Amino acid sequence: MRKQFMIYMLLIPILMVLLSFNNDKKNIENGRDLVQQIHQTYSDSWYTNLTFKQEIFRYSDDSLIRNEVWLVAYSAPGNLHIRYKDFDSGRGWLITNDTLYSFNHNKLIGKRPRLHEIMTLGLDIFITPPNKIVKKIEEMGFDMSLLTETVINGKQVFQVGDPNNQCFWIYKDDLLFYGLRKIDENGVRETFFEKYKTFYNKPVATQIQYYQDGEMYLLEKYFDVRLPSCLPDDFFNPNLFNSTRW
Repeated sequence: MRKQFMIYMLLIPILMVLLSFNNDKKNIENGRDLVQQIHQTYSDSWYTNLTFKQEIFRYSDDSLIRNEVWLVAYSAPGNLHIRYKDFDSGRGWLITNDTLYSFNHNKLIGKRPRLHEIMTLGLDIFITPPNKIVKKIEEMGFDMSLLTETVINGKQVFQVGDPNNQCFWIYKDDLLFYGLRKIDENGVRETFFEKYKTFYNKPVATQIQYYQDGEMYLLEKYFDVRLPSCLPDDFFNPNLFNSTRW
């Protein structure tokens, strides 16, 4: 009897957290509320730095046309560095301050403004102050006043935005990012975050699928995932692209 009582006492805090979490979700009425809840749930425990390797599979008409490995480093918020194949290739790009820098043969070949939806919604959203992240999401064109609960590919999700224009999805059970849809003159593009795994008790999506008009054209599989305590600012300095290594 005493053992059962002790188990019951240990379970009370867990039950209280779950009840609080469910009650908070009942108060989610729009995209801004959802972002606030995501931040409240994860900001104290989310990672600020991430490195991994990604194997990419590019398809055309259901046929594999290219397969290679890229190297990726991310630092919150809004910093992303990608190398094609390896560091010696001299090819890749980085994003910092909402600007995309493209490189070939270790030389800068392009620079342009870039709001990166996947990085913002899949990573930055969990740790960036809600007012800042909401502003950026609205700049991307998502209607944050529109929110509904629906099922996408068998997944229970919150849907933010207009599904006939552009929207994104957040898993209802754990508030992790699931994907997004954009519809324009080029057709329907969809992206899905799949196969979340925990590393040091923190969730990382390890498979990303990209679709154009219902056909997958790109598959990314992440491995050698690491969550370093810090990454040098130099990693995201366009002037130091050639010397960056991790």
